[in-house]
Amino acid sequence: MSWEKLVTEDVLSEFTPSEAAAFRILQGSGSGSGSGPEIYPNIDVIVGRCIDEVRGYILAGGYPLDLVNDDTLPMGLFNDAIAIARWRLLISAPQFLQLQTTERKDAFDRALAKLLLVSEQQFDVEPPTPDIGIKTGLWNSENKLIMRTHPIPKPSTQFTPQTDTYANPDAPEDAQAVG
Repeated sequence: MSWEKLVTEDVLSEFTPSEAAAFRILQGSGSGSGSGPEIYPNIDVIVGRCIDEVRGYILAGGYPLDLVNDDTLPMGLFNDAIAIARWRLLISAPQFLQLQTTERKDAFDRALAKLLLVSEQQFDVEPPTPDIGIKTGLWNSENKLIMRTHPIPKPSTQFTPQTDTYANPDAPEDAQAVG
């Protein structure tokens, strides 16, 4: 698994379309992804704080963080971060009292309990895997099938038995079984 960036739309996608539209209308113009001119200040702040909180639990557990991207989380904790941000968003506005269901509160509580396990090293967190691709060839990376672009050996040499196939010709010969 990898580490992914948590954005406002990830949290808003956990609501019904009408609930998400109500958040968008309350916070901004009613459209946008949380970046650019349609920034949702309250939602974006809550998501940013949630990312910092989850990363704090990971650090408290002694697990490595993705130091290149400070807004990424491991996929194993992604839904937990969304549950925390969702609940904090619901309690931030008095207009959304009817959306504060017991299921959403329970999800928030379970997420915090899981993060506590992370900080106590009782729940493993996958390490961030940077995208490091080897740009050069490797030993034994030659194609195993003869491709069109490779020279084709002559038929007379394809199956010629080789007499000196031993890996170390200067070594003593193997002992023969007595039988």
